[in-house]
Amino acid sequence: MPVNKPPFGGAGRRRRNRLSGSSLVSWERCPRAWMVKRRIGLRGPIRPSMILGILLEDAVVGLLMESPPSDGSQPHGRSLFLEHQGDKNHNEVETKCIDSLEGINDWLYSLIPALAKHVHSRFLVEWEQTPWKKEGSGPEDIKLEIIQKQIGSALKMQIAEAQKCLDSNGGPHLNQFRLEGEPFRPVAPRWASEPGEPHSTEGFQKEGAQTNWWEAWEISRPWMKDPRIPSAQRIHHPEGWASGEMDVVHRWRENATIVDIKSGWGAGKPQPNLEAQIGFYRWLWNQTRTSDSQGVDSLEGWFLLDGHIHRIQALPDSIMDIETQRLSRIRDQMAKIEEQDWKWISENGTPLGHPLYCPHCKGLEICGYSTDPEDRAIRSFLPKINFEIPENANAISDLPYRLSVRGSIDGVWREMENSYGELVRVATLRAGNTMITIEETEEGVVDPHSWNGEIGITNANPGIFRGRPHLFLDSKSKLVEFNADEDWIRLGLIPTRATVSGQVVSMGRNQGVSGNGRPWTIHSLHIWDGTGVVEIAAFGSNRSRTFESMTVGDHMIVHHGELGWREGNPQIQLGRQTSLEYLQSDS
Repeated sequence: MPVNKPPFGGAGRRRRNRLSGSSLVSWERCPRAWMVKRRIGLRGPIRPSMILGILLEDAVVGLLMESPPSDGSQPHGRSLFLEHQGDKNHNEVETKCIDSLEGINDWLYSLIPALAKHVHSRFLVEWEQTPWKKEGSGPEDIKLEIIQKQIGSALKMQIAEAQKCLDSNGGPHLNQFRLEGEPFRPVAPRWASEPGEPHSTEGFQKEGAQTNWWEAWEISRPWMKDPRIPSAQRIHHPEGWASGEMDVVHRWRENATIVDIKSGWGAGKPQPNLEAQIGFYRWLWNQTRTSDSQGVDSLEGWFLLDGHIHRIQALPDSIMDIETQRLSRIRDQMAKIEEQDWKWISENGTPLGHPLYCPHCKGLEICGYSTDPEDRAIRSFLPKINFEIPENANAISDLPYRLSVRGSIDGVWREMENSYGELVRVATLRAGNTMITIEETEEGVVDPHSWNGEIGITNANPGIFRGRPHLFLDSKSKLVEFNADEDWIRLGLIPTRATVSGQVVSMGRNQGVSGNGRPWTIHSLHIWDGTGVVEIAAFGSNRSRTFESMTVGDHMIVHHGELGWREGNPQIQLGRQTSLEYLQSDS
């Protein structure tokens, strides 16, 4: 299936500590680059094409969700995707009766100009809101006629897929569509059905009839990310250590074809990154399905600028166990990296034997992106700075982490919503009159039945949440005997705040929707003080004018920031007692 729920519950937000297609590509090219982008979360300046790619994909999906009338009558003349987006600034176009796939193509092509204008206007808004833009790029880089061409390429490729379905007389699942409705779960999204609701038999012919154009269009419609569903639509490994979000999956044949959509050019270029990423999806599909389920025998990359289809032969089921072992070893190497370990940025190179060792780069440089495996595209990810840490500030590399505590859990574990709108399990740990909340930040760490009574906990990360001391538990946190010989710290002495300083080296923002439908937004900076890097995060109304005015290159101090943790990485969050001090700018 292209979508399932995380195995231990909770939200399906992309996590830095899960193996994904993009993290695999990054790791295999350069583990140090993986560390920078995936674990630490450093971002580069945003290019216009990065914003456009996401908007294009939504528009393509919205177009392919359209259904013409099965009786061949005149279809509507306005994109239902635009109605869903609340965009009423476009007039309906004139349409003609449809009696062929060519007619579907002509009808949907007539809706593209309005779709392209919508995408372009959305791009302009998002570009304006982007805090860190790539120098020398701007909105003039994105042309309306190119957007139309890209959407048109996707339509042309899907029409060709529908033609193959028609030529195959509907494929092996034809009678299931006719007798019972759509057989696949999750269903292919269409505007004529509610989200998650299967296609009914309405419009399909009786058993034995030759497949017609309308049936071919409906049967060949792939699974895609439904824009009406705000939550992530990912597929998760049963053990929770890998996940991925596919773009398109064609399922009308005996075996499925997984498709990744790319907004750029594809012809005449090697595609090693695409092949590694989509090969990961093929493995993930195998791991989440029984042996008698639909398999995958082909993989494709759809390139929208030139309409090129890059076809890849899928690995056979017979070697999936070997692939699992290979990916497990990579996952284990990623897990070996300790928090606050900055030895890997040594000017002498990452030590041989260190999980992040790369023979091609060292110090403050990493291997950059390139489709050519021989071109390492070495680039700097941090500036060389001569920065004196103020006396009242902590060195980032010295931020406290991994404590051992003990106490009693007398109540039950309960669910609570964290800063990202996810439901996490929490409990109260008590020692004498001191109480502290402990939170399970990774699924499956805590067994509520054994994590009860008098217990000891090792490798818990300290911090604060909603003004109260907090301990964060992850896969490295362990339950031990209350009387075990450990370097225990008293609950009342757990550090909850930190003052840090440094140069701003990255900026970004994330947004999403919680499980209860509440939107959340986080704005973040990363600062570098010569010893390490830490994320400074502001949720909602905690963004001050000083925070909003910071740019890459500025030097700052964060006074009394709230110590937190994000998937094994320290994070300083802005709270009510936090203040920011601007020092100088190197930009």
